[in-house]
This record gives sequence, structure tokens and C-alpha cells, in this order.
Amino acid sequence: MNPLIPAAPLPFRIGQGFDVHRLVDGRKCVIGGVDIPHEKGLLGHSDADVLLHAITDALLGAAGLGDIGRLFPDTDATYAGADSRELLREAVRRVRLTGWQIGNIDATVICEQPKITPHA
Repeated sequence: MNPLIPAAPLPFRIGQGFDVHRLVDGRKCVIGGVDIPHEKGLLGHSDADVLLHAITDALLGAAGLGDIGRLFPDTDATYAGADSRELLREAVRRVRLTGWQIGNIDATVICEQPKITPHA
């Protein structure tokens, strides 16, 4: 193979997303687009939805589109309090524009609090 000629794209890609937010007083707790009743919420520039942020990051990475922080920087007031479902929709739109289709998403949420099983 000639190193100057790009290789053909792979037929599929896998993205790995990860996100962490601290629980704090005075914020809503939103996980996977669901409001979880809890005395604390997740701290972040947007709604701090850790599940949707991780999925968004994985999709962007798989498509070679950078990461969630590059596309939706926390230094941009546009995204202050943003609904992470809208951020995910925009990421999906961009992934599709590059010619990729999403075949499957598998995500795991790890937290001691709040208990999310009743909301699954």
C-alpha cells in the first residue's frame, strides 16, 4: 500500500464517550433526558446530562468530528442551560452529513445517587 494514498474507510466505526458531573445543590438532575427527582442535580454549563453527553461524545468521535467540548464549548453562552437532547440531535445531524449511520448505542450509567433504576 502506498502511504501517500489514503486507505479506504472502514465499513463501521465505534465511538467511546465518557462524561462526569458533580452533584450539587440547586440544580435539576437530568439523566438520559429524564428529570430524576433528587435533592441535588448535576453541575454543568448545559443541563449536564451525563448520559446524553457521553453518547454525543461517542458519536462525534466515531465520525471523526472531534468531541462534545469542541462542538458545544462551555465558553459559549449559547449553550448555557442547553437541553442535551438538542445537542445530541445536532451531533446526529452532523454524523449523518458525513455519510455515517448509527447502528447501535450501548451505554452504562454508574452512580451511587440518585437511584435511576425506577426511571429506566
